[in-house]
Amino acid sequence: MPQTVTRIFTFDSGHRVMNECFKCFNLHGHTYKIEATWQFDTIESIGYAVDFKEIKRLFGQFVDDYLDHGFIANPHDSTYIKACIEEKSKLWVMSLNQGNYCNPTAENIAKEIFLIADSLVHDYKVGLRCQNIRLWETPNCYVDCDVTSITRDEKHNFFKENETKLSDYKKLKGKRNYDDRKKD
Repeated sequence: MPQTVTRIFTFDSGHRVMNECFKCFNLHGHTYKIEATWQFDTIESIGYAVDFKEIKRLFGQFVDDYLDHGFIANPHDSTYIKACIEEKSKLWVMSLNQGNYCNPTAENIAKEIFLIADSLVHDYKVGLRCQNIRLWETPNCYVDCDVTSITRDEKHNFFKENETKLSDYKKLKGKRNYDDRKKD
């Protein structure tokens, strides 16, 4: 069985579930916890597949930069999207459905986080790929997401909207080598 490496992150975000009949229709927030797991085929000569610091630097910092202390919105939630833009507040608009109705539920947020995690860390090293995202919305509620949880259309729509953002972010962050025997 292949080995895995897992890193845990937290972030605070607001959201609401449009058209829900009960309290989640209201603006509210959570301290989300992410358990991000990558599977790997090979270990570097230094002894690991990827340094935990590198996962934090690439994926964890993206979460901080784009999701932490922001608002996650359904693309149809025009009132709050407009308010965030006017106030220059951090905003993440769900993109699984190509701008169509897509609520920021734990299930959908986990899918987008999976695609972010896989994109940012997968290309870092051949044979390293995101295996699972466990997203805790509250201390007693979580969802799991893996590659089979996401439809081809959802993946296509997500990357159509976010590919440039992720690509630019990866270029900005670059790659680091943690093995001093390989430094120039």
